[in-house]
Amino acid sequence: MRVTIHQPEHLPWLGLLSKVAASELWIVLDSVAYRKNYFQNRNRVLANGSPTWLTVPVNAPFGTPIRDVRVGDVPSWRRRYRGRLTQAVSGLRGADRIEPLASVIDSADPGSSLADLNLDIADWMLSQFDVKVPTVRSSQLDATGAKGELIVNLCRAVGADEYLAGPSGRDYLDLDAFAEHGIAVRFFDYEHPAYDQGGDPFVPCLSAVDAWSRLSPSELPPLLSTYRLSAA
Repeated sequence: MRVTIHQPEHLPWLGLLSKVAASELWIVLDSVAYRKNYFQNRNRVLANGSPTWLTVPVNAPFGTPIRDVRVGDVPSWRRRYRGRLTQAVSGLRGADRIEPLASVIDSADPGSSLADLNLDIADWMLSQFDVKVPTVRSSQLDATGAKGELIVNLCRAVGADEYLAGPSGRDYLDLDAFAEHGIAVRFFDYEHPAYDQGGDPFVPCLSAVDAWSRLSPSELPPLLSTYRLSAA
């Protein structure tokens, strides 16, 4: 079984959706510490030709595991978020299909789980790209360790025989530890495709909502196939 392991990003980008689609199981890495000012509570869309952040306020003291991060009690944040999201898709193909996503955001009450919110969004986005891959949270598995050791133990916990690693894994993974347990490692390099954004230059690495809002449903799945796999 081919496994990938990744944190639950907010409004994930095409590269994460592609990596999940290329796997047979996504281990959602929610047992590690929340990273401030990263992509766990925010991501970018294109509004009026400029990258614009959509951000969920959170309560997350230093060292809080992602599974324990809660949505903050900030007045009107959902209204502002919905306004920017609506602005980003205004006049595009996705404008009349955005309500299910906006409704997920509307349901994020103060004190609710950020990880739950992100996975609800990821499930919806994956379905829009015709991807169905099961998930399990790392916090539900009996696996300990840090960094590369944790990755090996998570793979072992689900009986994986192949691990699909991101390009940064080349810098820290102990490949001998994987081989010792009969787990092959392959590195995943996503080659971001360009599509019509209505102007130049093309802005890559936005939330996949950008592509979804501009293209027809049949044009979306091919965007996830532009990757290379290389052996360790």
